Amino acid sequence: MQHDLEIDVSNTCFSAPIIRLTKEFKARQTGDIALVIANKESVHTDIASYCAATGHSLVEETQTGDTFRFWIKIR
Repeated sequence: MQHDLEIDVSNTCFSAPIIRLTKEFKARQTGDIALVIANKESVHTDIASYCAATGHSLVEETQTGDTFRFWIKIR
């Protein structure tokens, strides 16, 4: 899927991925698509909750081995 920015939060834990997304998204335009790459299972739940709480849209998600990819439409 096409995206406007790529954010790799692999090897981060606790709230670090969410803090990074919040910072990166503030600098973007509404409608931009962000590809978020992670390698920790816990991020899967965190991303879904983050999108629900902030109004961003989780457009697509995939998993290949231990790599998770999330495409998020920024609101």
